[in-house]
Amino acid sequence: TPDTMVMRFSNLERWSLMGWRGLLTGTTLFFIWYFFLKSEPIKQLRTLYSWQGIIFILAFAINSVCFTLGIIETSVMVVLTAVATMPVFAAILSIFIMKEYQGWISWLTILSAMLGVIIVVSDGNNGIGHPEGSVVLGAIFGLFTAICLALTFTMVRKFPELSVMPAGAIGAAISGVIGFALADSDLFNAPIWTIISMGGIILPLSFTFLLIAPRYTSSAIVSLIMLLEMVIGPFWVWFGIGEKPSLLMISGSLLVVFVIIFNIVITQFKNIN
Repeated sequence: TPDTMVMRFSNLERWSLMGWRGLLTGTTLFFIWYFFLKSEPIKQLRTLYSWQGIIFILAFAINSVCFTLGIIETSVMVVLTAVATMPVFAAILSIFIMKEYQGWISWLTILSAMLGVIIVVSDGNNGIGHPEGSVVLGAIFGLFTAICLALTFTMVRKFPELSVMPAGAIGAAISGVIGFALADSDLFNAPIWTIISMGGIILPLSFTFLLIAPRYTSSAIVSLIMLLEMVIGPFWVWFGIGEKPSLLMISGSLLVVFVIIFNIVITQFKNIN
């Protein structure tokens, strides 16, 4: 959850930030997989040379690119609220990939969550201390992040033989290469602790657990836990650098949280019974 606050503390421009986050995250993810999680490395790496592996890698890279661009563009609250719709897109993708058809409660959740995003975006310019970029563009980046995350988690469920850790490492590294290729000379104008904590600790550890989790529990539960970032992340930024969302923005984000939690709880209750 402190990721966005550390991004703000780094003071890096978008491409330099993307470069450091992507390359360090990719490298650390690969080492975590190689030293702690690999079983048959050659066999696991061969799974990446498939259409499933290529799609996963591209989705992970786009997720990394869009999230960084969104956070630099506008308010953290706007971007994280858009990202929180990930369970919505996971439900939609499950229709096509998992053949899991959604009931009326899920569709009501989808519509309500999108309404919450619209509320946050509509009042995005009234927050305090956020970047002066386009609120709409920042929300679009957040939605693309949500779509790509939903795709990766759905693919973890659909293709359990796919080695997602090295795939995620490659995807993150690709986003880093893109960032460094487009960056200016301002690559080291950041406190070193922010670069190391983002790329060496926060991102690789969180994605390691998130990529493994769908193998042991439902993606609905993983999605519910991921909502913690949307709830807690903006408060880190608020307390850390004074980027304060408006009351209407907070109301819209809470609407997203509540309807998705309601949907997941109801869904899980039905599954138990």
